[in-house]
Amino acid sequence: MTAPIYELLDASEDVKSFLESGGVLRAYEFGLASDSPKKPYLVWQDISGTPQNNLDCPALVDHISIQFDVYAETPDDLLQIKNAVRRALEKDNSCTITGLRGNSRESDTKLYRTGFDTNWFVDR
Repeated sequence: MTAPIYELLDASEDVKSFLESGGVLRAYEFGLASDSPKKPYLVWQDISGTPQNNLDCPALVDHISIQFDVYAETPDDLLQIKNAVRRALEKDNSCTITGLRGNSRESDTKLYRTGFDTNWFVDR
């Protein structure tokens, strides 16, 4: 099963104020964004996943670890977007933030980047 990432982000007016234009939310699964997406934007990728197996039936829940990366043109936007995304994803305890990464600047694009890791328990 897939974590409801896009649905949670799309339900947040705060996130959409930063990442939506023309009715399109600039949040992409890793490798699915265009070669030069409009800025700012967000990408995510599964790091690992394991079924929560049962003895008497197939797994009913998957445990998934997902990495998020935010790209923005200014450090202030970067921080605001990261915080908005975190609030949206943590709503109703949908996921748990398990790791925070520092900020950096991409040498080729000059975009600022930050990220965090999450754990999800997703019904199958």
